[in-house]
Amino acid sequence: ILFSGKKRRLTIVECGCDINTMIDLAKVADLGAKLFYLSGMVHGEYQKQEIHNLGRFISVMKFRPLTWQTSHPYVLADRMEELTNPEDV
Repeated sequence: ILFSGKKRRLTIVECGCDINTMIDLAKVADLGAKLFYLSGMVHGEYQKQEIHNLGRFISVMKFRPLTWQTSHPYVLADRMEELTNPEDV
């Protein structure tokens, strides 16, 4: 999900429940060690009050770039495919 405004542009990425995915996303997140827990979806949508609270928290927060992030290049991919022919391996 992408939100943009005059002063700020936010991308929200939903993370799976495994630690490796969480670690990978933490490497590229501007919010760093912040974890937002939403109680779940109801009829395919998140609860309005939880999204409202998340938006209020993000709007008053001051973003500071992480030192790891500024000193390391990174790529965020949502899917990888192996294109090597199995006979070549």
